[in-house]
Amino acid sequence: MLSLWHRGFLALALSTSLVAVAGTSRPAYAQDDEEDEDSGDDEGGGKDDEGGDEEEESDADQPPITAGGLFTMRTYPVREISRPLTMTEKIAQLRLGLGTDISAKGAFESFGVSLEAIYGMSDNFSIIGGLTSAYNFKQFGFYAGFEGALVYDMVDIRLALNVHRNAIPKYDIFCNPPATPNEVAVGGVCGNPGATQDNLPSGQFNAGGTKFSIDLGFPFRYAIKPEIAIIALQTLMSIDFNSVSKDFVQVVAVDSPMPGQPTTTTTVKGNGAKPDLNPSLGIATNPIPPLSIVIFAQLRIPDFDTSAGAFQVPVTARLEFSPNQKFDIGLEFTLLNVKPPEGQSPIDNRFISLFLQTRIGK
Repeated sequence: MLSLWHRGFLALALSTSLVAVAGTSRPAYAQDDEEDEDSGDDEGGGKDDEGGDEEEESDADQPPITAGGLFTMRTYPVREISRPLTMTEKIAQLRLGLGTDISAKGAFESFGVSLEAIYGMSDNFSIIGGLTSAYNFKQFGFYAGFEGALVYDMVDIRLALNVHRNAIPKYDIFCNPPATPNEVAVGGVCGNPGATQDNLPSGQFNAGGTKFSIDLGFPFRYAIKPEIAIIALQTLMSIDFNSVSKDFVQVVAVDSPMPGQPTTTTTVKGNGAKPDLNPSLGIATNPIPPLSIVIFAQLRIPDFDTSAGAFQVPVTARLEFSPNQKFDIGLEFTLLNVKPPEGQSPIDNRFISLFLQTRIGK
């Protein structure tokens, strides 16, 4: 059963989204040249000039002819920053991705696939859904929901039901420098007497517990220049419906470790039925219209627990090339945690994926 807090929060989010869908349309109005000429003939010269001034002021406040989502497939922007946050009415976008782990240990030993879709129900309201996976399906997520405009092409609300689980990395005690490649300490002893012992992910994974949640985000984009934009809050928080006993690994420092012995220990932790905090922030740029570069970071705090070791900061860089309005091809490179525990490097744990996007519709 959901707590009263959960129910109230969910009701508020749903109410906000309904208001957004009902009241955020920003249609553009094309000026009729014939009406301009007729009005000019009917009025006197002085009045004609005054009317012209008023029309210029009015036109200055009008959005561009393609604002309000009035794109078609022929006019859909190649430049990603110029695309609307919500998908244009009657246009669907499909995305297929293939990825692999390229971490320091276990590179190319696990893979994942994803298939995601967006459909524009109206110019300011989209249906979203998809299936993502990684680490040979030890990690997956299935989601479905909607995204609607609060302030068109600037702030949306995103709400999606998500069934997901995390992969739990296995840790081993690695010798550094190793006597043999990827040497693991046996019985606390390394082949090289002078080697240190580092507690690191081995590249192997176990499946965590399956969680049911509602993901809430307020996707935001502000264009500083036509080629540069700030993006934020694609995700904000997850409202959980259940708890699991295995969700992530917490790494803690060892008090007064023996010389040459591991300085950290690991514990598999659960995730309770409390909301998780997952805000994101990034920057997008289009140095040339067909080429898009996006870098964004996400803060992940299970159960809003800000204690040391209970959060991660993954950072993703995305390079995307759009040869035309219908197709995109891109590459995503993710550092899984740039704020790692002691003894690990921010670049040790990595994931890379290649994706293709296509749009179909009017």
